[in-house]
Amino acid sequence: MAYADGGSGRVVVGMDGTLESRHAAAWAMDEAARRKVAVEFVHAYEYPPPLLPFYDSATELGEDHLREVARAAMSRAVTDASAGERGVHVSGEVRDGVPIEVLLDAAREACLLVVATRGTGALGELVVGSTGTALAGQAACPVVIVPAPKETGAPSAPGPVVVGVDGSPHGEAALRRAMEEASLHGRSVVAVHAWHAMPGGLSATAAAQQRRFRADEVSHELLVSEALAGEGQRFPEVAVKTQVVQDHPVRALLDAAREASLVVVGARGTGGYPGLALGSVALGVLHHATCPVCVVPD
Repeated sequence: MAYADGGSGRVVVGMDGTLESRHAAAWAMDEAARRKVAVEFVHAYEYPPPLLPFYDSATELGEDHLREVARAAMSRAVTDASAGERGVHVSGEVRDGVPIEVLLDAAREACLLVVATRGTGALGELVVGSTGTALAGQAACPVVIVPAPKETGAPSAPGPVVVGVDGSPHGEAALRRAMEEASLHGRSVVAVHAWHAMPGGLSATAAAQQRRFRADEVSHELLVSEALAGEGQRFPEVAVKTQVVQDHPVRALLDAAREASLVVVGARGTGGYPGLALGSVALGVLHHATCPVCVVPD
């Protein structure tokens, strides 16, 4: 099954040897197996290197030796990933350069870019605050940011795919992607639309304000229904639940995503400025969601 955005080549995964990046790679392998596409692991080599498992205790070696350490670690990662029975072709490459630039270039012809939330610095900062945010805002393909694995415990049932719907071109692309993901994984979709009531003025009576509120509510419900109409015809097997709420979009999406398997958002919405790489709603969801987040470009 090809991606709705037209990509058909491979899934690119940012790798650095951390537990978080291995977890992201496992997520990507499952997605690639379902899509029947290849996976490419990519590691951006910098010198001096950050404190990463790829380099183990070899930090006192020279630049060439450290590069070989990274290549050897990548080879092991590819071998381990290929050992499964998923039937996915896996390749790996160590490229010299800054992670953002390397991954953007690697994903230029990819159908999906997958990275982990955890950063690679000595303080373990969140990548979503720097590299992940830049990738989500600049990549030509959808970007999935996978959070660190949850604490061990009883596995929960696969949750729905949650998507933000706002009537914008980015919102339409996100909805299309969410329906596709739900169809591929046999899950349902929760379409969330949040709106703010406009003040009715000091002279408006309570009854008039209530009528205006209800009229606004109906118009927003109609917006969601119209957005879902076309995608529902394309994916009739996907059960869709709508949530039209008067709330902040980030809060509404995060509330709906508590048990979700994936949250899908557009890179920018109706309120974003054309020059912004990533909108405030996408940023807010990226920073606080506990499940994988897919950011879809227009």
